[in-house]
Order: sequence, then C-alpha cells, then structure tokens
Amino acid sequence: MGLKKKKNVIIISSCMASCYILYQLYFFLTITSEVNEGNRVVPVLDHDTIREVLHLRSEEDKYINENGMIRGVFYTKINDYRPDSNNEFKCRKSDQRIPYEQMNDDFCDCEDGTDEPSTNACPTGVFYCQTQNQKKQELFVVPSGKVNDGICDCCDGSDEWIHEGGKLLSQSSSKHYRFYVTRCPNVCQK
Repeated sequence: MGLKKKKNVIIISSCMASCYILYQLYFFLTITSEVNEGNRVVPVLDHDTIREVLHLRSEEDKYINENGMIRGVFYTKINDYRPDSNNEFKCRKSDQRIPYEQMNDDFCDCEDGTDEPSTNACPTGVFYCQTQNQKKQELFVVPSGKVNDGICDCCDGSDEWIHEGGKLLSQSSSKHYRFYVTRCPNVCQK
C-alpha cells in the first residue's frame, strides 16, 4: 500500500472515531439532561432501597426472594417455572399440567412435587438454597419438608424465610452445637 493510501486510511479512521465519540457524547448529554424535553436520569434501585419497600409486596409475592427469583428453584431451571400461553404450569418430571395459580399453594398437585418449590407441602420435593454453586457436589439442597420448620438447614438460612425475626434453631459449623437465633446466619463458604 502506498503512502498516500495509508494517509487516507488514517484520516478516514480518525474522522469515523471522532464522529462516534461525538455521537456518544451527544447521546449521553441528551439522556442525562433534566431540562431537555423533560428527560431525566432515573436512579437504579439498590438492594437497601428494595428492602425498605418489601412491605409493599402482596401476599402472592412472598415466594419471590430479594433477587426476583422463586424461592427454592435451582437458578438454571427458573424458566421452567414460568406459566405457558394457557397460564398453566407443566410439572417438571411428567406431562401433567396444572393452573399456574395452584403453584406454591401449600397443596401438592404434581406427582413429582415440583409445583411446590417454596413450601413443605410435597414429601418428595427438593428446596434449593439461595446460595447455589455450579459444582455438582456443592449444590445446597434440603428436602422440602425442612422448609420453614424453625431449624436453619441451608448454609445461608434461605430455607427459613417465613420465620425471620422469630426464634430459630441454628447450628454452628465448627462445633456442631445448636443455639437459638432470631435470623439464620450465613455460614456458606465462598
């Protein structure tokens, strides 16, 4: 490539980079300007603010944790817990379908117990703790019969979400003795 072509490529590249930077600057100033046509920056809620408005949640939202996920569901399977186009829930291990309103209603509708991930209604159900590692040997699960029974079973205490502020029985990880707490401690190793 000749010297003239290299010079032209450099000039065109510089012009394109300058135009892109100016466009991004214009876009940023337009979005952040409070005066320009009523646009304003809306702050993103942080977890402390969300915890302050949790009392505004409805009774149906009690099975949703602070991260917006259904309690007791493994994070890779969360899409299986959405209603289909007929507003029905398909049991995970069978073809049985139930109305979505019957999920987490403290009654075991599915034979496999997958319609009650957040309750202790199904004797064969499994509750996945909120702290979940990708390593198969470190999946933090408890039988769903131990959910909200007053004993901290998950290392993060997420199985006792309904009893927060009450009298709970916890276990020390180092000495393995039980003691009463008002909230389950997070003793998960990260």
